[in-house]
Amino acid sequence: MIKILVFSHLYILKPYRRKFEEIAKRFGDVRLRVVTPTQWLENFQDIVFESQAGMPAPQSDTETLWGRHPCLPTTTGRDACATSRYEGFPCPICFSGYTSRFFYTRGIVTHFRDFKPDIIHFEEEPWSMCALQVLLLKKLFCSKSRLIFRTSLSIWMKQRFFMLPTWIEKLFFKETDMAFPLSDSAGEILRRKGYRGPLKPFPNGVDVQLFRKIDVSELKSQLGLEGKFVIGYAGRLLQMKGLDTLLCAAAKLGGLDYRLFILGRGGYKSNLVALSEKLGISHKLRWMDAVPPEDVPRYINCMDALVLPSLTTPGWVEFFGRVLVEAMACEVPVIGSDSGEIPNVIGDAGLIFHEGDADDLKDKLLLLAHDENLQSELAALGRKRAIEKYSWEQIAADTYEVYKNLMGEG
Repeated sequence: MIKILVFSHLYILKPYRRKFEEIAKRFGDVRLRVVTPTQWLENFQDIVFESQAGMPAPQSDTETLWGRHPCLPTTTGRDACATSRYEGFPCPICFSGYTSRFFYTRGIVTHFRDFKPDIIHFEEEPWSMCALQVLLLKKLFCSKSRLIFRTSLSIWMKQRFFMLPTWIEKLFFKETDMAFPLSDSAGEILRRKGYRGPLKPFPNGVDVQLFRKIDVSELKSQLGLEGKFVIGYAGRLLQMKGLDTLLCAAAKLGGLDYRLFILGRGGYKSNLVALSEKLGISHKLRWMDAVPPEDVPRYINCMDALVLPSLTTPGWVEFFGRVLVEAMACEVPVIGSDSGEIPNVIGDAGLIFHEGDADDLKDKLLLLAHDENLQSELAALGRKRAIEKYSWEQIAADTYEVYKNLMGEG
């Protein structure tokens, strides 16, 4: 039995837990413990962990929201999705929402001391305070454990906060047995930063059972989108997301009977509202605040095309674009800028325009809107690509192979 201890703040969200659920379900020689915060601030939302069954369990010093810690008194019971090979342990943290600063305040020592994992799978940044915490506990209680880290690194930049992150990162690199960058280009940045160990690119995944084509005709009617060509965006409303370009492109669509549906929240919304009024298209826009993750597929299915118009800045580039894969899984054609990894994520299953070029985006939108065969073709190609390359089932199988190889069993 291979014992795996996982750390990731992302697994506070139900859809992102599928990878490890799949590993535990499909491979009987793995035992998994997943540690995640009890609470996290994400996209301006305060997210509280819920059990898979949807009922939060009481919090106390001796219990978690999902299952219980070993060697502690029995609590209200294990979550419905937990098994003897897969358990989750939400634990309290400091600095919620700050990926580089947060650390766990209690509840994690037992996982190193008593569980003694064969592999620690760390899905946080290697320069973070949480990384230092994991290194110290590994050294104290399970020094022979293999260590994997996964990074969202997407652009070369020197770390802030003086020299501390650089020092933590160097220590983490020395202890690491395998790195999971999001892409080949991210792997090259890791090499430039001094990582010399083995690495294997792993993209973000999507739950293709949750994100699929569904009938949302009633919802479209409620939103005032019925009978229109719906151009959609889902995500944070920030300047670097290129929404100015999208609005300018929409203003050039002439006689196309469209609606621009923007799902999300962010500090840049007031700028976008002002721009839409200046362009004379405010009556064409439909705004929707951020919704729970499990509701996102319904709103994506209201779209005839999803656009991700991201802009590269000196300190940021689109490192993946998860919403593209979610839309492809829903059989919604996608159009993306050529910022960062977007072209590699889309492949041949969508259209690409030059970032910041409203005329190019306008041309791509008109091409798609007036060609139903192209819409059908891209919908089918997108679903196929999402399943074969980005489904949690496929990523779970690939992750398991790495575990086996690290243990010398591959």
